[in-house]
Amino acid sequence: MSERSLSDWLSDAGDTLDDRGLEYGDPRHNLLRIYKIARQLGIQLRDPADVALIFIATKLSRMVESPEREDSYLDLIGYAAILARCRFSSPEDWDDVESDSKY
Repeated sequence: MSERSLSDWLSDAGDTLDDRGLEYGDPRHNLLRIYKIARQLGIQLRDPADVALIFIATKLSRMVESPEREDSYLDLIGYAAILARCRFSSPEDWDDVESDSKY
């Protein structure tokens, strides 16, 4: 693994989130769509933020097998940031997401 400072990791994770946002849009839209699909499949989740927890668990599981993949650490930082944004937002913050959801 390369020698990087904490600020480098955070900056790179932010860049990754920005790139993904350009490609896939606001991550909350994706979480909401996955949440709705899971509910249709009978999977009980409390809210869309639970999807971010599943992404974190998936990434941690993959890191056990491949701990040398730097992009996994960037993804983990990004998922944690998305989770925090979801958990520390008010229901009103989701109004635009719900109305724009394509599912």
